[in-house]
Amino acid sequence: MDDDLDSTDDIQLSSLISGKRAPRHPDEDTAGDDVIRRITIHRPLELETSSSLDIKLEKGRRRRFNRFIILFVALAAALLIIASLIWRVLPVNREQDNTAGGTMDSSNKDTVEDEPNPPILPDSIHIFYPPKTQQEIEALNAELSKFSDPIVTKEEFFSKTTLPPPPNYPDFTYTSDLHFTSKRTALLFAPGVYEGIDFEVAYYTSVLGLGAKPADVTFTNCDKGPHVDAINKFTTRPPWGSGLDTFWRSVENIATNAREGMRWAASQAAPLRRVHVQSDLLLFDGDAWASGGVLANAIVDGQVNFGGQQQYLLRNVELKQGAVNGAWSLVFVGCTGETPSENSGLKSGPSISVDNSPKLRIEKPFITMKESGEFELRVPLAAFSQSDVLGSQFGGEEVRSFTGVKLGVSSTDGADNYLILQKALDEGKDLVLSPGEYPLAASLEVKYPNQVILGLGYATLKAPLNGSPCILVHPKVPGVRIAGIMLEASVLTGTILSSSLLQWGMPDVDDVGDSKNPGLLSDVFCRVGGASYDRHVSTEVMIQLYSGNIYGDNLWLWRADHVKLHPGEEANFPHISPYYRQTVMGECQVRNGMKVYGQAVTMVGLFIEHTTEDQLIWEGDNGYVAFYQCELPYDVDQSYADKSFVGYRIGPDVKIHTARGIGIYSNFRDFDVNVATAISHPESDGIVMSNLFTVYLDNQGKINSVVNGKGPSAVSESDRGRPFRCSDNTCSDDIGS
Repeated sequence: MDDDLDSTDDIQLSSLISGKRAPRHPDEDTAGDDVIRRITIHRPLELETSSSLDIKLEKGRRRRFNRFIILFVALAAALLIIASLIWRVLPVNREQDNTAGGTMDSSNKDTVEDEPNPPILPDSIHIFYPPKTQQEIEALNAELSKFSDPIVTKEEFFSKTTLPPPPNYPDFTYTSDLHFTSKRTALLFAPGVYEGIDFEVAYYTSVLGLGAKPADVTFTNCDKGPHVDAINKFTTRPPWGSGLDTFWRSVENIATNAREGMRWAASQAAPLRRVHVQSDLLLFDGDAWASGGVLANAIVDGQVNFGGQQQYLLRNVELKQGAVNGAWSLVFVGCTGETPSENSGLKSGPSISVDNSPKLRIEKPFITMKESGEFELRVPLAAFSQSDVLGSQFGGEEVRSFTGVKLGVSSTDGADNYLILQKALDEGKDLVLSPGEYPLAASLEVKYPNQVILGLGYATLKAPLNGSPCILVHPKVPGVRIAGIMLEASVLTGTILSSSLLQWGMPDVDDVGDSKNPGLLSDVFCRVGGASYDRHVSTEVMIQLYSGNIYGDNLWLWRADHVKLHPGEEANFPHISPYYRQTVMGECQVRNGMKVYGQAVTMVGLFIEHTTEDQLIWEGDNGYVAFYQCELPYDVDQSYADKSFVGYRIGPDVKIHTARGIGIYSNFRDFDVNVATAISHPESDGIVMSNLFTVYLDNQGKINSVVNGKGPSAVSESDRGRPFRCSDNTCSDDIGS
């Protein structure tokens, strides 16, 4: 700076440099002018006294400091508001801490990253798009046939025998070769119209439409569309085959308009869900036996024909032309249209159990795809009022971006599976498990409200070897959704005091749950034995529910009555089936299918089969069951009956319990076993059960009464396949129908 300039000249010059006027009053604020400030502070002022200058400088400093404080506070408040908004719109829900599971680990919270969207899909997931030409239709049919069950033609079958083929045999049959395969598949269909597409849905295969509504993915101008026929038609009750083993397959979120009607001759763990059938729905195939089944959240424009289905559940289905046939038990919950009337079945036909006003309905989560190719996870909200729960509902879901969803990919490394998946859960993300088998080193623990674990294509979690469950939902964690999952027992190591495949809550934590935000188990299928060559797989109980306010929707808890053969091994009961080994005493051990300790637990569609003690134990009050199918074990001896084991036990302290459509069957293959009663409950006016029955399926022994020692029973082999009924748990009008 030029030393010849006096202070006034300094100020005037700085005004020109800065483009600002010079101050006209000594008290006028000059804090905004950096050039003036520098000259004034660093240039000796000869025209002003030292004291006056100090006063001016002090005032300026105070003004600048005050403005700085105000600006800082405003900026901090703005940042807090922005952070709060971001937190609220994150795709995961962290509104509540989990008192049992603890708070989220701070290191994880600070490093949560979005998942890719669209996700990177493994080879077990296949996406298809609508064909536009005849050539594309043929190519798509050829591609889809690769995912169907293997077939045997009539020529191939009879080329191995000198017998000529009967004229009424079909040209080919699907087989059960993939009955215990480890392969899992999800066939995803992008929104659009699929003309001329016909394919069989194979074992461990899910057909999933990716639209927001079923009609967004429509199969039309086809003979059958996606379908299931009876299998093994040349060897099992030829030429009809069997629908008793067509397990583990599903169709969801599509519309179909097939010329022959939609055929779905399937049994347990093979749901039709969120579908619009624009033709007849045929739940049978000729004279083949079948043991289904569940149709949920659907519209059927034509007639539903159950054929020879032993039992079936329809939940929230709009029936435009009614339903016919069926063998033993049909249950309708929240259905509309031409629904049948309640019928005990005492005189003829199947029993028909009707609940027109269910208090609660929760639909299964599902995935959709936007036009951009991005995926969404849709989580239907619980519905409570009567107007919300009657008939099908194709809306009312919370939409979550896949940026907050971890897509699990199976690995043979149990530790790797566990660490990757648990890290995502600990970060508050949802899990969507791609098709495959997931051996686990430890339990997957769900610690935060409203988290979802959704399996695609029968994703299978294999239990840890120490007896801990595949999934543990911590207590006081409302709104959790577990859906579309298979849980499989392992060969346990060491001394195991208590083991299960799924546990919800803790035995030492009182958790009534949240009646306004219940938990959900939907399409959860447990299996002890079958697919493993080692017949020492075991667990104590398949599912334990300690928490309350849980809604169950289609659960099959199965101790395998048959298992796959070792290479070169011959079937031990070839007259029953040449394809499998029949389970015998000491193999595939599991005591109970389910134990319920929680309050206000609902089960709509519960199947439990072949466990070695009580099949179901219900200790919680205010329970509700609509549709229960149970088979007692085939391989036990009379000690099973001597210990008073039953198919359905309500604990001695229960005061209120409601159940309808309860069937318990016997097939004591190896020993003559006489069970005293099928159902046991304490005498209480609050326990109300309707349409109860037993069936003597085959072989030896029998069930001597229906409930609490009351009701009829089979007396001879001529009663095989005949239901013995009580219209309610008093059995005041019981009769063998």
